[in-house]
Amino acid sequence: MCHPNPDPGDMMTIATAPKCMQCHSAIKTDSPAIQKLAAFAKNDREIKWKRVYQIPAYVRFSHRSHTGAGATCADCHGAVAEREQLARETDLSMGACMNCHRLKKVSIDCGFCHDQQPGNQ
Repeated sequence: MCHPNPDPGDMMTIATAPKCMQCHSAIKTDSPAIQKLAAFAKNDREIKWKRVYQIPAYVRFSHRSHTGAGATCADCHGAVAEREQLARETDLSMGACMNCHRLKKVSIDCGFCHDQQPGNQ
């Protein structure tokens, strides 16, 4: 509900401030971050979110395939549901992804996540 996943399912999107306030109007309403969010919603202002994680362009990644396989937001992003403000708190390096793939018995073949084109190896 918070982060819609439009087709083709690669990226999650960010909710609007009014959408956030559907839950946050009753959750931690005394925090400065939630008060700021409430002001954005009340004034119908768009929030200029700062990107916390960025997957390199040469990596094929789909949030939809990961969530469809049972991965949770916390698996890759940490305890985001408990945070008032997000920060990078997990390792999303190739090594960390490969360790997860090994643990869940998913392919670690290079071509599974990377385009195998001449000059792109």
